[in-house]
Amino acid sequence: MGNSLRGAREAAELLAEEDAGENGIRALLQLSAACLDTGDAGAAAVASEVAQERAATLTEPLRSQLIGCAALLGGIAHSIEGAEQRARACLDEARDRLVAAGHPEGAALVLTQQALLDVAVGQLDGAQICFGFARDFYLTSNQPAAAGEVAALAARAFAEVASPQADPWFAEAIAQADRGAALLGAELVVERAAALDRAGARSQAVEVAMDGARRCARLAEPKAARAITLRARLQLAGWIDDPVEALRHVEAAFELALEQREPAALADAMEVVVTGLVAGRFTDVGWRLVDRFRDRLSRAGFAALAEAAVAALSDLRV
Repeated sequence: MGNSLRGAREAAELLAEEDAGENGIRALLQLSAACLDTGDAGAAAVASEVAQERAATLTEPLRSQLIGCAALLGGIAHSIEGAEQRARACLDEARDRLVAAGHPEGAALVLTQQALLDVAVGQLDGAQICFGFARDFYLTSNQPAAAGEVAALAARAFAEVASPQADPWFAEAIAQADRGAALLGAELVVERAAALDRAGARSQAVEVAMDGARRCARLAEPKAARAITLRARLQLAGWIDDPVEALRHVEAAFELALEQREPAALADAMEVVVTGLVAGRFTDVGWRLVDRFRDRLSRAGFAALAEAAVAALSDLRV
Protein backbone atom coordinates (compact mmCIF):
# COMPACT_ATOMS: atom_id res chain seq x y z
CA MET A 1 0.00 0.00 0.00
CA GLY A 2 1.40 3.42 -0.97
CA ASN A 3 2.11 6.13 1.58
CA SER A 4 -0.96 8.15 0.60
CA LEU A 5 -3.30 5.16 0.93
CA ARG A 6 -1.66 4.09 4.17
CA GLY A 7 -2.25 7.59 5.50
CA ALA A 8 -5.86 7.48 4.34
CA ARG A 9 -6.39 4.17 6.12
CA GLU A 10 -4.84 5.46 9.33
CA ALA A 11 -7.06 8.55 9.19
CA ALA A 12 -10.12 6.41 8.58
CA GLU A 13 -9.26 4.11 11.48
CA LEU A 14 -8.77 7.08 13.79
CA LEU A 15 -12.15 8.43 12.73
CA ALA A 16 -13.75 5.06 13.44
CA GLU A 17 -12.07 4.76 16.84
CA GLU A 18 -13.61 8.05 17.94
CA ASP A 19 -16.98 6.34 17.70
CA ALA A 20 -16.83 2.59 17.11
CA GLY A 21 -20.62 2.37 16.78
CA GLU A 22 -23.10 3.28 14.10
CA ASN A 23 -22.27 6.99 14.08
CA GLY A 24 -18.58 6.34 13.51
CA ILE A 25 -19.33 3.98 10.63
CA ARG A 26 -21.69 6.47 9.04
CA ALA A 27 -18.96 9.10 9.34
CA LEU A 28 -16.65 6.76 7.43
CA LEU A 29 -19.28 6.36 4.73
CA GLN A 30 -19.55 10.14 4.46
CA LEU A 31 -15.76 10.35 4.23
CA SER A 32 -15.72 7.77 1.43
CA ALA A 33 -18.44 9.62 -0.49
CA ALA A 34 -16.60 12.93 -0.03
CA CYS A 35 -13.40 11.36 -1.38
CA LEU A 36 -15.29 10.15 -4.45
CA ASP A 37 -16.65 13.67 -4.96
CA THR A 38 -13.12 15.09 -4.91
CA GLY A 39 -11.74 12.43 -7.23
CA ASP A 40 -9.68 10.54 -4.63
CA ALA A 41 -10.91 7.04 -5.41
CA GLY A 42 -8.05 5.39 -3.51
CA ALA A 43 -8.90 7.11 -0.25
CA ALA A 44 -12.60 6.42 -0.84
CA ALA A 45 -11.86 2.70 -1.20
CA VAL A 46 -9.84 2.69 2.02
CA ALA A 47 -12.56 4.47 4.01
CA SER A 48 -15.20 2.07 2.68
CA GLU A 49 -13.02 -0.92 3.60
CA VAL A 50 -12.60 0.28 7.17
CA ALA A 51 -16.35 0.96 7.36
CA GLN A 52 -17.08 -2.62 6.27
CA GLU A 53 -14.71 -4.02 8.90
CA ARG A 54 -16.35 -1.95 11.64
CA ALA A 55 -19.90 -2.67 10.49
CA ALA A 56 -19.22 -6.40 10.70
CA THR A 57 -19.32 -6.08 14.51
CA LEU A 58 -22.91 -4.80 14.53
CA THR A 59 -26.12 -6.82 14.69
CA GLU A 60 -28.67 -7.32 11.94
CA PRO A 61 -30.33 -5.68 10.13
CA LEU A 62 -28.03 -2.68 10.66
CA ARG A 63 -24.95 -4.76 9.83
CA SER A 64 -26.16 -5.68 6.35
CA GLN A 65 -27.39 -2.17 5.65
CA LEU A 66 -24.08 -0.47 6.54
CA ILE A 67 -21.88 -3.15 4.99
CA GLY A 68 -23.97 -2.86 1.83
CA CYS A 69 -23.54 0.91 1.70
CA ALA A 70 -19.80 0.63 2.33
CA ALA A 71 -19.40 -2.09 -0.31
CA LEU A 72 -21.28 0.06 -2.83
CA LEU A 73 -18.90 2.96 -2.26
CA GLY A 74 -15.96 0.61 -2.49
CA GLY A 75 -17.26 -0.82 -5.75
CA ILE A 76 -17.56 2.64 -7.25
CA ALA A 77 -14.04 3.53 -6.08
CA HIS A 78 -12.51 0.37 -7.51
CA SER A 79 -14.40 0.87 -10.79
CA ILE A 80 -12.89 4.34 -11.12
CA GLU A 81 -9.43 2.90 -10.48
CA GLY A 82 -9.94 0.23 -13.13
CA ALA A 83 -9.82 -2.67 -10.64
CA GLU A 84 -12.68 -4.59 -12.26
CA GLN A 85 -12.54 -7.78 -10.18
CA ARG A 86 -12.37 -5.94 -6.86
CA ALA A 87 -15.19 -3.67 -8.00
CA ARG A 88 -17.38 -6.65 -8.92
CA ALA A 89 -16.69 -8.37 -5.60
CA CYS A 90 -17.73 -5.24 -3.70
CA LEU A 91 -20.82 -4.66 -5.81
CA ASP A 92 -21.94 -8.28 -5.50
CA GLU A 93 -21.70 -8.05 -1.74
CA ALA A 94 -23.42 -4.67 -1.68
CA ARG A 95 -26.35 -6.00 -3.72
CA ASP A 96 -26.80 -9.09 -1.56
CA ARG A 97 -26.51 -7.14 1.69
CA LEU A 98 -28.94 -4.41 0.70
CA VAL A 99 -31.52 -6.87 -0.58
CA ALA A 100 -31.20 -8.81 2.69
CA ALA A 101 -31.61 -5.57 4.64
CA GLY A 102 -34.82 -4.75 2.75
CA HIS A 103 -33.43 -1.76 0.80
CA PRO A 104 -34.52 -2.15 -2.84
CA GLU A 105 -33.47 1.42 -3.64
CA GLY A 106 -29.95 0.66 -2.47
CA ALA A 107 -29.95 -2.55 -4.49
CA ALA A 108 -31.04 -0.54 -7.54
CA LEU A 109 -28.06 1.78 -7.09
CA VAL A 110 -25.73 -1.21 -6.93
CA LEU A 111 -27.23 -2.78 -10.04
CA THR A 112 -26.85 0.51 -11.89
CA GLN A 113 -23.16 0.60 -10.99
CA GLN A 114 -22.78 -3.00 -12.10
CA ALA A 115 -24.43 -2.12 -15.41
CA LEU A 116 -22.07 0.80 -15.99
CA LEU A 117 -19.12 -1.43 -15.21
CA ASP A 118 -20.40 -4.01 -17.69
CA VAL A 119 -20.75 -1.36 -20.40
CA ALA A 120 -17.21 -0.15 -19.73
CA VAL A 121 -15.78 -3.63 -20.33
CA GLY A 122 -18.04 -4.49 -23.26
CA GLN A 123 -20.36 -6.92 -21.48
CA LEU A 124 -23.50 -5.35 -22.92
CA ASP A 125 -25.86 -8.25 -22.30
CA GLY A 126 -24.95 -8.18 -18.61
CA ALA A 127 -25.45 -4.44 -18.55
CA GLN A 128 -28.90 -4.83 -20.10
CA ILE A 129 -29.92 -7.26 -17.38
CA CYS A 130 -28.57 -5.08 -14.56
CA PHE A 131 -30.20 -1.91 -15.87
CA GLY A 132 -33.48 -3.79 -16.18
CA PHE A 133 -33.36 -5.09 -12.62
CA ALA A 134 -32.39 -1.64 -11.31
CA ARG A 135 -35.39 -0.09 -13.05
CA ASP A 136 -37.67 -2.82 -11.72
CA PHE A 137 -36.44 -2.32 -8.15
CA TYR A 138 -37.40 1.35 -8.38
CA LEU A 139 -40.78 0.53 -9.88
CA THR A 140 -41.40 -1.99 -7.09
CA SER A 141 -40.58 0.77 -4.61
CA ASN A 142 -43.11 3.05 -6.35
CA GLN A 143 -40.41 5.42 -7.61
CA PRO A 144 -41.19 5.82 -11.33
CA ALA A 145 -39.07 8.97 -11.65
CA ALA A 146 -36.01 7.09 -10.40
CA ALA A 147 -36.84 4.27 -12.82
CA GLY A 148 -36.89 6.87 -15.59
CA GLU A 149 -33.46 8.12 -14.51
CA VAL A 150 -32.11 4.58 -14.81
CA ALA A 151 -33.60 4.36 -18.31
CA ALA A 152 -31.94 7.65 -19.29
CA LEU A 153 -28.61 6.51 -17.89
CA ALA A 154 -28.90 3.19 -19.73
CA ALA A 155 -29.76 4.96 -22.98
CA ARG A 156 -26.78 7.28 -22.72
CA ALA A 157 -24.39 4.50 -21.70
CA PHE A 158 -25.42 2.27 -24.60
CA ALA A 159 -25.38 5.21 -27.04
CA GLU A 160 -21.81 5.98 -25.98
CA VAL A 161 -20.73 2.57 -27.29
CA ALA A 162 -23.04 2.69 -30.33
CA SER A 163 -25.18 -0.20 -29.12
CA PRO A 164 -28.63 -0.79 -30.66
CA GLN A 165 -29.83 -1.39 -27.10
CA ALA A 166 -29.78 2.39 -26.62
CA ASP A 167 -32.92 3.19 -28.60
CA PRO A 168 -35.49 1.22 -26.55
CA TRP A 169 -34.05 2.77 -23.39
CA PHE A 170 -34.31 6.24 -24.94
CA ALA A 171 -37.98 5.55 -25.75
CA GLU A 172 -38.65 4.44 -22.19
CA ALA A 173 -36.78 7.36 -20.62
CA ILE A 174 -38.57 9.88 -22.84
CA ALA A 175 -41.96 8.39 -21.99
CA GLN A 176 -41.16 8.77 -18.28
CA ALA A 177 -39.85 12.31 -18.73
CA ASP A 178 -43.10 13.23 -20.48
CA ARG A 179 -44.86 12.72 -17.16
CA GLY A 180 -43.36 15.86 -15.66
CA ALA A 181 -39.81 16.55 -16.83
CA ALA A 182 -40.31 18.27 -20.18
CA LEU A 183 -36.80 19.76 -20.36
CA LEU A 184 -35.17 16.38 -19.80
CA GLY A 185 -37.54 14.85 -22.35
CA ALA A 186 -36.47 17.34 -25.02
CA GLU A 187 -32.80 16.74 -24.23
CA LEU A 188 -33.23 12.98 -24.48
CA VAL A 189 -35.09 13.29 -27.78
CA VAL A 190 -32.19 15.25 -29.30
CA GLU A 191 -29.69 12.72 -27.95
CA ARG A 192 -31.78 9.91 -29.38
CA ALA A 193 -31.75 11.58 -32.80
CA ALA A 194 -27.95 11.75 -32.72
CA ALA A 195 -27.69 8.09 -31.75
CA LEU A 196 -30.05 7.07 -34.57
CA ASP A 197 -28.03 9.03 -37.10
CA ARG A 198 -24.79 7.40 -35.94
CA ALA A 199 -26.52 4.04 -36.40
CA GLY A 200 -27.35 4.89 -40.02
CA ALA A 201 -31.07 5.52 -39.47
CA ARG A 202 -31.05 9.01 -41.01
CA SER A 203 -34.74 9.28 -41.89
CA GLN A 204 -35.79 8.23 -38.39
CA ALA A 205 -33.19 10.58 -36.92
CA VAL A 206 -34.73 13.50 -38.84
CA GLU A 207 -38.20 12.70 -37.51
CA VAL A 208 -36.92 12.49 -33.95
CA ALA A 209 -34.91 15.73 -34.30
CA MET A 210 -38.03 17.49 -35.56
CA ASP A 211 -39.86 16.26 -32.49
CA GLY A 212 -37.00 17.64 -30.38
CA ALA A 213 -37.29 21.06 -32.02
CA ARG A 214 -41.06 21.11 -31.45
CA ARG A 215 -40.62 20.12 -27.82
CA CYS A 216 -38.12 22.93 -27.27
CA ALA A 217 -40.56 25.46 -28.71
CA ARG A 218 -43.16 24.38 -26.14
CA LEU A 219 -40.90 24.49 -23.09
CA ALA A 220 -41.75 26.90 -20.31
CA GLU A 221 -38.04 27.60 -19.70
CA PRO A 222 -36.88 28.98 -23.07
CA LYS A 223 -33.48 30.07 -21.74
CA ALA A 224 -32.69 26.59 -20.43
CA ALA A 225 -33.91 25.10 -23.70
CA ARG A 226 -31.70 27.21 -25.98
CA ALA A 227 -28.74 24.83 -25.97
CA ILE A 228 -31.04 21.89 -26.76
CA THR A 229 -32.84 23.86 -29.46
CA LEU A 230 -29.49 24.77 -30.99
CA ARG A 231 -28.48 21.11 -31.18
CA ALA A 232 -31.80 20.13 -32.76
CA ARG A 233 -31.56 22.90 -35.36
CA LEU A 234 -28.00 21.91 -36.30
CA GLN A 235 -29.06 18.28 -36.60
CA LEU A 236 -31.88 19.19 -38.97
CA ALA A 237 -29.68 21.57 -40.95
CA GLY A 238 -27.23 18.78 -41.62
CA TRP A 239 -29.72 15.98 -42.26
CA ILE A 240 -32.74 17.37 -44.14
CA ASP A 241 -32.65 16.78 -47.90
CA ASP A 242 -34.60 19.91 -48.88
CA PRO A 243 -31.90 22.62 -49.15
CA VAL A 244 -34.28 25.50 -48.48
CA GLU A 245 -35.58 23.86 -45.31
CA ALA A 246 -32.05 22.91 -44.25
CA LEU A 247 -30.81 26.50 -44.65
CA ARG A 248 -33.77 27.74 -42.63
CA HIS A 249 -32.65 25.55 -39.75
CA VAL A 250 -28.99 26.50 -40.06
CA GLU A 251 -29.90 30.18 -40.04
CA ALA A 252 -32.00 29.70 -36.91
CA ALA A 253 -29.11 27.80 -35.30
CA PHE A 254 -26.69 30.59 -36.21
CA GLU A 255 -28.91 33.25 -34.64
CA LEU A 256 -29.25 31.22 -31.44
CA ALA A 257 -25.50 30.64 -31.26
CA LEU A 258 -24.83 34.33 -31.86
CA GLU A 259 -27.30 35.28 -29.14
CA GLN A 260 -25.59 32.91 -26.71
CA ARG A 261 -22.12 33.87 -27.97
CA GLU A 262 -21.15 30.26 -28.54
CA PRO A 263 -18.12 30.18 -30.87
CA ALA A 264 -18.18 26.39 -31.27
CA ALA A 265 -21.85 26.41 -32.29
CA LEU A 266 -21.26 29.31 -34.68
CA ALA A 267 -18.44 27.35 -36.28
CA ASP A 268 -20.72 24.30 -36.54
CA ALA A 269 -23.36 26.37 -38.33
CA MET A 270 -20.76 27.70 -40.75
CA GLU A 271 -19.46 24.18 -41.35
CA VAL A 272 -22.91 22.93 -42.29
CA VAL A 273 -23.26 25.63 -44.92
CA VAL A 274 -19.73 25.28 -46.32
CA THR A 275 -20.03 21.48 -46.45
CA GLY A 276 -23.34 21.85 -48.27
CA LEU A 277 -21.76 24.22 -50.78
CA VAL A 278 -18.85 21.86 -51.41
CA ALA A 279 -21.27 18.98 -51.97
CA GLY A 280 -23.45 21.07 -54.30
CA ARG A 281 -26.33 20.76 -51.87
CA PHE A 282 -26.62 24.55 -51.46
CA THR A 283 -26.32 27.05 -54.32
CA ASP A 284 -26.76 30.82 -54.50
CA VAL A 285 -28.79 31.06 -51.31
CA GLY A 286 -25.99 29.29 -49.45
CA TRP A 287 -23.39 31.75 -50.77
CA ARG A 288 -25.50 34.70 -49.68
CA LEU A 289 -25.96 33.14 -46.25
CA VAL A 290 -22.20 32.74 -45.77
CA ASP A 291 -21.75 36.38 -46.77
CA ARG A 292 -24.34 37.42 -44.20
CA PHE A 293 -22.81 35.21 -41.50
CA ARG A 294 -19.44 36.82 -42.16
CA ASP A 295 -20.87 40.31 -41.70
CA ARG A 296 -22.76 39.34 -38.54
CA LEU A 297 -19.66 37.70 -37.05
CA SER A 298 -17.54 40.77 -37.72
CA ARG A 299 -20.06 43.10 -36.08
CA ALA A 300 -20.41 40.75 -33.09
CA GLY A 301 -16.67 40.69 -32.45
CA PHE A 302 -15.91 37.18 -33.70
CA ALA A 303 -13.08 38.26 -35.95
CA ALA A 304 -11.42 34.84 -36.26
CA LEU A 305 -14.65 33.18 -37.30
CA ALA A 306 -15.40 35.98 -39.74
CA GLU A 307 -11.96 35.51 -41.31
CA ALA A 308 -12.64 31.79 -41.58
CA ALA A 309 -15.83 32.57 -43.44
CA VAL A 310 -13.91 34.85 -45.83
CA ALA A 311 -11.33 32.10 -46.40
CA ALA A 312 -14.05 29.55 -47.05
CA LEU A 313 -15.68 31.84 -49.58
CA SER A 314 -12.39 32.57 -51.32
CA ASP A 315 -11.37 28.92 -51.54
CA LEU A 316 -14.71 27.76 -52.80
CA ARG A 317 -15.12 30.50 -55.40
CA VAL A 318 -11.72 29.96 -56.98
